[in-house]
Amino acid sequence: MVNMMKALVFTAPHTFEYRDVPRPEPAPDEVLVQVKACAICGSDVHGSSGENGRRIPPLVMGHEASGTIAQLGEAVQSWAVGDRVTFDSTEYCGNCWFCTHGMHNLCAQRRIVGVACTEYRKNGAMAQYIAVKARTLYALAPTVSFEQGCLVEPFAVGMHAVLRSGLAAGQTAAVIGDGTIGLMTLIAAKSQGAQVCISGHHARPMQLAAQLGALDCAQLPQLTAERGADVVYDAVGSQSSFTQAMELVRKGGRIMVIGNHARTIDFPLQRCITEQIDVQFSYSSAGEYPVCLQAIAEGRAGLTGLWQSFPLAEGAQVFDRLVHRDESLTKAVLIP
Repeated sequence: MVNMMKALVFTAPHTFEYRDVPRPEPAPDEVLVQVKACAICGSDVHGSSGENGRRIPPLVMGHEASGTIAQLGEAVQSWAVGDRVTFDSTEYCGNCWFCTHGMHNLCAQRRIVGVACTEYRKNGAMAQYIAVKARTLYALAPTVSFEQGCLVEPFAVGMHAVLRSGLAAGQTAAVIGDGTIGLMTLIAAKSQGAQVCISGHHARPMQLAAQLGALDCAQLPQLTAERGADVVYDAVGSQSSFTQAMELVRKGGRIMVIGNHARTIDFPLQRCITEQIDVQFSYSSAGEYPVCLQAIAEGRAGLTGLWQSFPLAEGAQVFDRLVHRDESLTKAVLIP
């Protein structure tokens, strides 16, 4: 007899059904996680249009999640049933040159849970249970809530960009974009001891940013004696946001591009050369989960207040609000 579970199933563009589906069985190197919280990523919202080819229905979305271990695969020895965990959304081969050099986010065989494309299909965590590779698990401290735990995935994206940029304590950082990744990058930069300002256009996220200790980028000239920011994080990735980054960065400074709203942009090559402006790019995360979890446990990452929780059964309505840009929502978390 097949064990069943409840899941939010993406069945057609902008259409979700809360229904019974078969519960996954863990492979020998996997664990079955009982999902306690799953956040909705912006890529899930965009993918629900059916236009980008990354969420081909039918599919259970969700790659930002946490929960407790319900069952161990027969080869798993380092975990126990009942352990509180989150997991890396990326499955990777572990053997290629990139994986063995700490860059599993660049593995040619990487697979993202909650994604279905022409190359692969992997159901995600908008369900009561999900089976994931044991090597992608990270333990949650008792003081870390499941809601905080499911936000470690986007937090790790921001932390990857911050650590990759070499931002140091006492430096000044500017963040462009007040979406989830912009806010997570802000929190990551603050956790490293930097002074941070942010540029955004949405009232609720900008209020949250102020509560997190960020200033408005309009104050950057006074903060830096007109020099500009040591590091600018572009969490939008458009022509206008990159142009703004060039306006905010100091000579000899650095721009770290995280967002990819535009496929191509015009690049000010001459100015970057003559002002020695370094331009870098950051993709996903690559093992920053422990750093993020430590920052949360030590109180250096103010994630509280960034999310609103809803029952998984109401997921279709929550997606509809996000698609229609309900600005009262910041980060929606679904609770099975």
